[in-house]
Amino acid sequence: MTLDFRRKMYVVIFILSMLNFAAFWLIALHLGGDALNGRILDGHFFLMSHGDYTEVTEEVFNYSRWHAMSLWITHPAGAMAAVFYYKLSQPGAK
Repeated sequence: MTLDFRRKMYVVIFILSMLNFAAFWLIALHLGGDALNGRILDGHFFLMSHGDYTEVTEEVFNYSRWHAMSLWITHPAGAMAAVFYYKLSQPGAK
């Protein structure tokens, strides 16, 4: 891979990770919380934000859980991409 291609690839990974976080945050704001902080009680599904629970369908709960867990992958990937991009920006980078 060329140096220019690698730089562009790292920028794309970083931007996608930030877009995923922004989407998660906006959707959680709209839904009233996220499933990782929520709970299942007697077959009812609740998202939670700042101590307030919002009842949702099982499908919405599962979506929220998976989207929240995706941040565990995209956040580190975005951070690593930023570090690699920085290293490629240094003089003499290969």
